[in-house]
Amino acid sequence: MVSSDPKGPSKVAKTVDKPPPAFKANKSPGQKFKPGGAGGARKFDKSAGGPGKLGAGGTRRFDNKSGTGNFKKFDKSGGAAGGFKKFDKGGGAGAAGGNKFRGKPQAQQTQAPAEGEKQDWNKFKQEKKDLKLKRKSSKDTYEITKEAKQIYEKLRCRRTGNKDKLVEQIYKVLNVGDTISKVVKAHDTARVLQCMLKYASPALRAEISEQLLPFIVEMCQSKYAQFCVQRMLKYGSPATKSKLVDSLYGHIVRLAGHSIASGLLDTMYQSATPQQRIHMRQEFYGDLYRKVKDANVKSLSDTYKEATNMKASILGSVKANLDHVANKQLVDSSLVHAVMLEYLRACDEDEEKLEETVTAFAALVPHMLSTKEGSEAGVICFYKSTPKNRRAIIKNIKEHLLKIATHEHGHVFLISLLNALDDTKATKKAIYDHLHGDLKTLVGNQYGRRVVQWLVAPGDTTCFHPEFIRVVDEGLAFGKKEKELRRKEIFEQIEAPIAQAIAEEAAFWLSNSHIGLVTADILNHIQGESYEKAVTALAAVIAQPEWRISADAAGPLPQDKKKPHNDVEAIIAEATKQRKKLLNADSSSGEEDDDEDADADEEADAEEDGEKEAEDKDDGEPKLKKAKKEPKKAKAKEEPAAAPLVSGIEEAGMHIVLKKILKNDGKREGTPFSKQLLQNLSTDVLKVWLGVNRACFVLLKLVEESTSLLDDCKKAIAEEKTLNQALGGQKTPGAKLLAAKLGVGK
Repeated sequence: MVSSDPKGPSKVAKTVDKPPPAFKANKSPGQKFKPGGAGGARKFDKSAGGPGKLGAGGTRRFDNKSGTGNFKKFDKSGGAAGGFKKFDKGGGAGAAGGNKFRGKPQAQQTQAPAEGEKQDWNKFKQEKKDLKLKRKSSKDTYEITKEAKQIYEKLRCRRTGNKDKLVEQIYKVLNVGDTISKVVKAHDTARVLQCMLKYASPALRAEISEQLLPFIVEMCQSKYAQFCVQRMLKYGSPATKSKLVDSLYGHIVRLAGHSIASGLLDTMYQSATPQQRIHMRQEFYGDLYRKVKDANVKSLSDTYKEATNMKASILGSVKANLDHVANKQLVDSSLVHAVMLEYLRACDEDEEKLEETVTAFAALVPHMLSTKEGSEAGVICFYKSTPKNRRAIIKNIKEHLLKIATHEHGHVFLISLLNALDDTKATKKAIYDHLHGDLKTLVGNQYGRRVVQWLVAPGDTTCFHPEFIRVVDEGLAFGKKEKELRRKEIFEQIEAPIAQAIAEEAAFWLSNSHIGLVTADILNHIQGESYEKAVTALAAVIAQPEWRISADAAGPLPQDKKKPHNDVEAIIAEATKQRKKLLNADSSSGEEDDDEDADADEEADAEEDGEKEAEDKDDGEPKLKKAKKEPKKAKAKEEPAAAPLVSGIEEAGMHIVLKKILKNDGKREGTPFSKQLLQNLSTDVLKVWLGVNRACFVLLKLVEESTSLLDDCKKAIAEEKTLNQALGGQKTPGAKLLAAKLGVGK
């Protein structure tokens, strides 16, 4: 037999250097290589000569030519009798029944144009279209989906009426066998089902959902079917939503680690009942709870309460599941945050497992701060980390500091971090220096203000609830430096920059009562030159004749928190009514009748933009491409009305701010705020203030805190007869008390 061992480069070179000896006709029984000749098998001879001939240089070449009795290992011709055909693609003998593409349309062999002849591209494109249509028509659902999409083109138009009737027609077409389950994953027919779920009657919507429930797990992982699940969550009844969650049992961990399904799973977890949430978390505890749920297990600690010997194995299963999700970087989920918090609390005694988990999640801490449980888990990760992991966490949150500081739950993590760090210089450099440029944005946010207040007045019960202070102070046990020393060092470093920011934008720091309270807290703690610089700028703003502030200090309500709806049909009917009003208003603008549905609550536009699938043209079926939108005239959008501006001295909240500043001002040395304010008050402004009840109380507070200011105020009013008459003629309580204090009218 011919040896099939490859010849190394050294052996080939040796053969070339030394010519082969003369071959004999009669070979010994032990000879391996059989030269060419009658009946000889030439494996390495490709020369064009006859049998037994040598190539150039005396070496044998590779010969694949067929000959009588020759051994053909790779014969693609299929014509030589007795040849060994290992890979036969020619369709000759032995090829019958072996074509794996048999029954599918084959590309027609187009003859290449002769040299110099121009290619007919129109004919070439038409052949491609015909082939594509032939391939589509070979599917068993082609005719059904074609008819359904024709009706869908009418249904998607916003001017179409009685859409529920059209949905019934589409359902009759698609409700043949398992057609719905087949077409739900396609990019075009998935949109048909989305529209059906939106406009169907409640009974029909429930029936469609029932047919899709057995395939929910696959749909959640599909690029296009996931949008049908979103429609079921949005427009489905509470019973349908409950069945959706139940249909996911047994696959929770796998879906939590899927890039598409993880978002849907998080949405379902947030809308699930408390018992369903417990069952979803149980699947992270191990395979034991994947198929069978235990009603007595409410949290992770309940799983090993009666069998403590199982604690190590259960915690190992939870850690493996969390590591699987962390490796996919899909930790931005309420479900994962809840399981993570339970695991960290259960691992207090096992420092080794805790350190491994903290190290794995250190880079993902910024994504864990979107929920309350995630923020608590992030705080525990930071407290129990090594110095190296702490530096890694701070490095990872640097680029997200502003978002974290202005988030409902993220700011709690940031305050806990500020309260636990021993290296105060590194704290200022890594955190405050990055936030100082956005100080106005920070103070303008209800959560960002708390971060600034903690930097200036940490642990102050006038700013923070005692329970909040107690929870944050738990981190002091993980530091080495004294609490008061740490807080003093941080404040000394940020005192001057904050005072400078107030002096440069004094009007902003008194723009509404909420920001004014933060300003009052800052003035209560800063000292010396920084204090004088800040109050000088603030007094000039307050003494302006046209000082106006925003009356709506709380700001607009957050738009992302919508009330959960119960009556889906009422909401759809209201949206339809609003669209009809817009349609009547826009009828004179000459818009096309077939404009695409521009419903405000429709996410289909974002979905189609993400897909960007090229649709077919002229292939015998309706096309589902986006309608070309004509450029519309710029319309004045209904923006939320701006908060009305009122006089700053008359606003109730700002009145409290001014009294708070004046109360703390009496302890100051140098030029206090009250003296700066009285010096900046002109006669015209003072005359206006005497006619305002709250302004009179501010002046009364000002003169009560300092006897020198009382004398100055008496002198100023006595010199101006108009001021004396204006104060004496007022009947408000504040004016009467001020007149009595100044001795006016006696």
